[in-house]
Amino acid sequence: MNPADDLVQANTLEALYPLLAKRAIGAGWNKPEPAMWPTPKQLFVPYAWRYADALAAFQAAGPLISPAQAERRNLILYNPIPGNTYATLRTLVVAYQAILPGETARSHRHTPNALRLVLDSGNGAYTTVDGMRLPMREGDVLLTPNWRWHGHGHDGDRPSVWVDYLDVPLVQLLEPIFFETHPDWIETAQTTGRDSPLVFAWRDTEQRLAAVRPDARGVRRVALGDPAMPTIGLHMWQLDRGTQTQSQKDTTNNIYTVLHGEGHSVIDGQRFAWQRGDVIAAPAWREHLHVAKTDAVLFRVTDEPVMQTLGLVRHAP
Repeated sequence: MNPADDLVQANTLEALYPLLAKRAIGAGWNKPEPAMWPTPKQLFVPYAWRYADALAAFQAAGPLISPAQAERRNLILYNPIPGNTYATLRTLVVAYQAILPGETARSHRHTPNALRLVLDSGNGAYTTVDGMRLPMREGDVLLTPNWRWHGHGHDGDRPSVWVDYLDVPLVQLLEPIFFETHPDWIETAQTTGRDSPLVFAWRDTEQRLAAVRPDARGVRRVALGDPAMPTIGLHMWQLDRGTQTQSQKDTTNNIYTVLHGEGHSVIDGQRFAWQRGDVIAAPAWREHLHVAKTDAVLFRVTDEPVMQTLGLVRHAP
């Protein structure tokens, strides 16, 4: 008997479908839901996280959990949609991380790209990347590209807190996740310096912002790197008091962190007030803009580079 005879003998669609299902075949004309749709689905929602909440949580967690126990003492900012406990947006995850004086967080490496924006440095915090010790000072942005060893330490006198950004959700979707811990607890630093291409020092960024010509709405923008990473673009925006940015709606995912100042963002009609250290998520295909109540600096992290590479950047008319 031909193993496909039962398919040939099916005389109704209702009889055919279960026979196909046994073979893990689906009739394209009978899909349970469309494979494509006219515009993006907008599954991830706009949201804002408060730095004050993170500081309070770290104050409680500091004595209770150490980097030795947890790899990293971090607070993951996950998008509050059903079934999600990790991703901040479809391609990015963001977390606050804290390290206390005298602590080290062991060196490891992974295929996802990562970076951090320093909010409070504690005058002695550092990260070691591939054998180079890099001081972490407030406003600095430090990169740890994929498969680079990196660990953290703190020789200062008060807690250090920063924001981590990684493309883990994107790499999870693509599946080449690799992770490895260093054979030593923390990689020994062979050199020390702040002139590494892995560091965008705030002192330099601040000078660039002062020198750049503002756009028609009075916003000064500088890019960090060109782009800083293959999958992640970084931009620092300076807004004078009362400035409102141009409304934006496109297929890129955007995370905004407040480095200085106060204001609010309007994302898909929702208003989110913000102040120093807060993190705001503007998912793809959600119209959004920002308004500065005081002089402010926003740090924009976006998946625009990977979307451009794939030819997937589209703007709403």
